[in-house]
Amino acid sequence: MKLEVLIEILISVLLGATGQIFWKYGLALIDYDFHSLMNFKSWIELISNKWIFSGTLCYFISMIIWFRALKIGELSQIYPFLSLNFIILAIVGYLLFHESLNALKILGIILVISGLLLISLSH
Repeated sequence: MKLEVLIEILISVLLGATGQIFWKYGLALIDYDFHSLMNFKSWIELISNKWIFSGTLCYFISMIIWFRALKIGELSQIYPFLSLNFIILAIVGYLLFHESLNALKILGIILVISGLLLISLSH
């Protein structure tokens, strides 16, 4: 895999994970549930939340970068890198949101990394 493609993939993955983090934080600040979608005031609150907006912007930029990586790289080699999101978000969830990170999750992270390495080396 070209270094240029790898860098684009990693930037895209990091921006996507950052978007998730911003969404998680932003949603904690507002009264939101599925039924809120029927309420216009809730839509305005959701759209005007700076964290939700920033997360959406991160996701959009991530998508644009991902498009470029998809155009010049092999799908079967690029797509598994999205699994890095599981690792990043498990660690960030633990550190920022005090979510659990037990032995099974750590084993899962190790397996994801192992699988990613195997797929990357197979080309």
